[in-house]
Amino acid sequence: MRGALLTSLALAAAVFAVASPAHARNLYFDMWCQEQGYSQQRCDARSPADVEAFEAYWRAVEKYEEQYYYERQEYARFRDELNGQDQAEPAGIQPYEPDHAARPR
Repeated sequence: MRGALLTSLALAAAVFAVASPAHARNLYFDMWCQEQGYSQQRCDARSPADVEAFEAYWRAVEKYEEQYYYERQEYARFRDELNGQDQAEPAGIQPYEPDHAARPR
């Protein structure tokens, strides 16, 4: 059971690396149950133990999803800040070299 849960979590992590966070929330008990390899009758019965296992899986995925989304936002902010520094003029008085000066537009 633990191995199946970890395998499913690893699969979810791989999917989240490709999918946007909006798509990551599309987890359903029926899909989870079938991915665990349980029979259709067991999935339809929705025993309290299976529902509890699915909810634990859901919480683990949701925790990962929030962390992944935050890290993506922070990386985008860092990238934009870094790109802004590449385009910014250095501080101080700029030297004038006619051969290397930008042409007026």
